[in-house]
Amino acid sequence: MSFTSKIFHTFLICLFLPVFLYSQVKETHQFIQEWVETSLLISEEESEWKTEKSTLIDLESALKKEISELEIKLEQFEKENIGAAKQRADLTKRKDNVQNGSMRFYEEMQRVEKEIKQIIPLLPTPLRDDSTTFLEKLDFEQENKLPLRTRLDALVSLLQSIHLFHRAVHIERQEFSLDDGKSREFRVIYFGLGVAYFVNDSGTVAGWGKPSSKGWLWTRRDELAKEITHGVAMIRNRVLPRFLELPIPSPNKIE
Repeated sequence: MSFTSKIFHTFLICLFLPVFLYSQVKETHQFIQEWVETSLLISEEESEWKTEKSTLIDLESALKKEISELEIKLEQFEKENIGAAKQRADLTKRKDNVQNGSMRFYEEMQRVEKEIKQIIPLLPTPLRDDSTTFLEKLDFEQENKLPLRTRLDALVSLLQSIHLFHRAVHIERQEFSLDDGKSREFRVIYFGLGVAYFVNDSGTVAGWGKPSSKGWLWTRRDELAKEITHGVAMIRNRVLPRFLELPIPSPNKIE
C-alpha cells in the first residue's frame, strides 16, 4: 500500500469512527433511560399498591364489623318486637349498603388478580417456583373459595417477591431447551426481570434470554460463553470484579 493510500485509509477511519461511537453511546443512553423509567414505574406501582392494600384491609374489617352489629340488632328487634317499621327499614338499608360495599371489595380483588395473572408468564422459572405457595392461594384457573383477606395477603406477598427479584442480580441453576430441542442445565444470571445470560458448566454453550408473554425466550450465542462464565465466577466471589462486555437486547413492548 502506497503512502497516499495509507493516508486516505487513516482519513476514512478518523471520519467514520466518531459517527460509529456516537451511535453506540446514543443507543446505550437510550437503553439506560428506558431502564430507569421502567424501574421508576415499578416503584410507583408498588407504592400505589401498598396504599390500596391498606385501604382494602381497613374496608374489609369495617364492613365485617358493621354487618355483624346490624345482624345482632335486627335479631334483637325481632325477638323483642319493639322495632318500628321505619327503624327496621333503616337498618335493612344500612345492611344492604354494607353488603354492596363487600361486593365492590370482591370485584376490586378480582380486577387485581386478573392483572397479576397476565404477568405470571414474565416471571423466571426460579421466581415462579419460590412463589408457588402464593400462586396456589390465588388459584387463577377456577373459582377461588379462600377468604378475601387470605387472597389479599397472597397478592401482596407475590408483588413483594417480584419487586425484590427485579431490583437485584441473581444466579440460578436452571434446565431448559434451546432451538435444537436438547435439554441442558445452565447457570443463569438474571439482571432483574429485564435480561438474563446463561452458560453450561463446560463453557461450550451460552446465550441470553428475555421475557415474553409466552415465557422466557432463550437465544444461543456460544461466543459469549467466556464472558458469562467470568460473570458467574464474579458473583460467586472467585475472581476480581470488572465490567462485563455482554450484548443487551433492545427493549420492546411485551405482547
